Amino acid sequence: MAREIAVFVGNNGSTAALGEPGKVIVYRRQQGKWQPVSEAVLQLDPTSGMAGVRQQLAAMIEFIGRCRVFVARAVSGLLYKELEQAGFSIWEFDGRPLEFLEYILIQEELAARQPAPLKAVTPTVVETGPGCYQVSLKELQQSGTGMTSKQVLQPLLNGNFYLVEVLCGHIPPWLEADWACGKFDCTAERAADGVKLTIKKKSCGEYNEQANLD
Repeated sequence: MAREIAVFVGNNGSTAALGEPGKVIVYRRQQGKWQPVSEAVLQLDPTSGMAGVRQQLAAMIEFIGRCRVFVARAVSGLLYKELEQAGFSIWEFDGRPLEFLEYILIQEELAARQPAPLKAVTPTVVETGPGCYQVSLKELQQSGTGMTSKQVLQPLLNGNFYLVEVLCGHIPPWLEADWACGKFDCTAERAADGVKLTIKKKSCGEYNEQANLD
């Protein structure tokens, strides 16, 4: 496999959430070291609507070239879906590229050597009341197969929910980022078998188009 990884970074040199101001840097592993081989400034403009953002993202994908590993601090909504449909392996890391590039390469190479995937793990979402749900992500996080935590939770969090209770081995980075941005009222407590999250919607109503780009 090609030893190239594309990373979206902010002005401080650390990863940024895709959609924030920053630039895409393509790194290549050469003679045992990671070197940047190309970079381009990227500022997605949500005011251009979904069609405009798709065009901007398509230009970024064309710039990246054959590389199909993409890293950012957070990737969500339409952006995640578009990259996934383009065949990218998407990683969410908070830090500077040289701190995690080698780890990601090793994991990607190990995954490429794996036999056919095991039976998919699909967590069961239980509705405990009107707009109230419970779901456990522990088995999914431990197995590394099946759906991602984002695929399980985002349909709930983008819908007309009141409360979602989540049991997990660790808090997913993308959800931690949304929590830090104040998108939800969220509490976490340690449990004997993991971490219990209680997520409440801050306000009811429809999401506007711009929110769907986040």
